[in-house]
Amino acid sequence: MRILMFGPDRTTKGGIATVIANFQNHFSSSDNTIFYAESWKEGSLFRRTFYSALGILSLPFRIIGKKIDLVHIHMAQDGSYFRKAIATRIAKQCGRKVLLHIHGSHFDQYHQMSGPRLQKHLLQTLRKADKIIVLNEDVQTYFAAYGISMEIVQNAVPIPAPSEKPVERTQISSFGQLGERKGTYDILQVAERLQDEHPEIFIYLYGDGDTKQAQAIITQKQLNNVRIGGWITAEEKEQTMQKTLIHLLPSYQEGLPMAILETMARGIPNISTYVGGIPDVMEQGKDGLLIEPGDQDALYDAISFLIEQEEERSKMGAAASHKIKSAFSMPAYNRKWDQIYTEWNE
Repeated sequence: MRILMFGPDRTTKGGIATVIANFQNHFSSSDNTIFYAESWKEGSLFRRTFYSALGILSLPFRIIGKKIDLVHIHMAQDGSYFRKAIATRIAKQCGRKVLLHIHGSHFDQYHQMSGPRLQKHLLQTLRKADKIIVLNEDVQTYFAAYGISMEIVQNAVPIPAPSEKPVERTQISSFGQLGERKGTYDILQVAERLQDEHPEIFIYLYGDGDTKQAQAIITQKQLNNVRIGGWITAEEKEQTMQKTLIHLLPSYQEGLPMAILETMARGIPNISTYVGGIPDVMEQGKDGLLIEPGDQDALYDAISFLIEQEEERSKMGAAASHKIKSAFSMPAYNRKWDQIYTEWNE
């Protein structure tokens, strides 16, 4: 089968770009060949608009020129939805099969909170797809009520090679867009208490988003134990993970965060929440700690526990690494996708 994968440039920020990069770097098959087309590139408004238009306008020529059988479209909410809704219709007009791969952390809520016209349009788009892949049961169950069938395929990550020179883990990290959805402000509230109890521990927030708002709170509360690291490159991220003792992602909404899989693969215990696909990966008390979103007392207690209980922290880190290797590694992920493509073509 000849497949055209349509999604953002692999070098852009975000989980979808990471998934596409993993496909490009690791997917191989004797039966299925993937070609790649960019739907969006990061940059100025002009640059983003130009590449979005170029991606859409060139799509039918790529489909026909490459003799594509299937268009694999990566979709999220907002602007991503509208671009991919157009792409879905173009692919169907070209007579090709369409696989929608939905990554949105709250795609079910996106539909639920939209106006009637957008709700109708969204359902029409989903019904045009020949197959839909989602990351968690919440989205699958929500759209099942509309008679739309979806299959769950959870994300995966490459397994890193053991470090030749292990680095002492001295910091708490949080990877992801700063803002309310990711629980950034809960982290900052808890940091004030941690500063008194564990002044030796520093929290680093890596990502874009509400950086100015976060910095204003840090300044106002005089949080000497918090640093905003900004968006970092893959190489910088790898170096940072080697120094990370605990990873925090107390999110209110999620699909299946790549940051959790990546840190678990490196033996870093996570503190996260019972949302989206996270409980499908993390087991409370075994390979990390789970709390309810917004429970700042539970977040503080979880951080304090992992700081103080070195043996438990080590056990959770080892269990996390083992789980990713056995169930969420790229070889298993690639076999799953190769099977999906192959069975579909039979």
